[in-house]
Amino acid sequence: TGAALSMAALERCLPGDVELVLFDMAGTTVDDLICGEPLIIAAFRAALRAHDGSEATFDQANAVRGYEKREALRKLLSSIRGLQDAAAVEESEVEKLFALFKVELDKLTAFMDTEVVGTSATFDALRKRGVKICVGSGFPDHVVQGIVKNMGWAVDAAFSSEALGAGRPDPVMVTAAMERCGVTDPRRVVKVGDTVVDVEEGRNAGVFTVSVLTGTQSRDKLAAAGPDCIIPSVADLPLVFQWPQSST
Repeated sequence: TGAALSMAALERCLPGDVELVLFDMAGTTVDDLICGEPLIIAAFRAALRAHDGSEATFDQANAVRGYEKREALRKLLSSIRGLQDAAAVEESEVEKLFALFKVELDKLTAFMDTEVVGTSATFDALRKRGVKICVGSGFPDHVVQGIVKNMGWAVDAAFSSEALGAGRPDPVMVTAAMERCGVTDPRRVVKVGDTVVDVEEGRNAGVFTVSVLTGTQSRDKLAAAGPDCIIPSVADLPLVFQWPQSST
């Protein structure tokens, strides 16, 4: 009955001819809670403490989720120090902090192997329709590849901002996924994520955008970014395609 209720409540906001879906990882497809705190926020805060003893609030760290991690750390330092312009933070300090962040992240992600409930089932449903599946993250590349391996996912490709040389909201990850999967029409592509910057990335690429509520950014904040639809979790994604009702 849960599926029936979800179907009734969710608008079928995506076309039936989608060829590719690019999923974010932490908070979208990866259950990233570490002792009740999202992985990336725990790593940000641990790195700052190791760097200079700084303390970032949850809200400060949450506000920069989704960005390429050097850019996120730059914005976070700027926020903590009350700077008007993040560019005022020196590059050398960002690099030192990023090195510490990677150490903390490696400690925390070594055994990360729990997906958001319904992720593999959604991947299977898409694959049965011939839809290509990619995942991508602002995590360092070795972390992205390690998590995919831990999960045992069979995806068409896994991308990182680090390997591609640019991070969200730059659309490079979407365009890389399209190139890898041989998809040329952006209106046959969907980006799924749990942050505002995921929506901005998808819009910059000209693709459909879906926000999920399994991360830490609120429905109101996500809605203000203007995604094509908002769903409770990735498990609900198959319900919002305009697929023929008779097909299974």
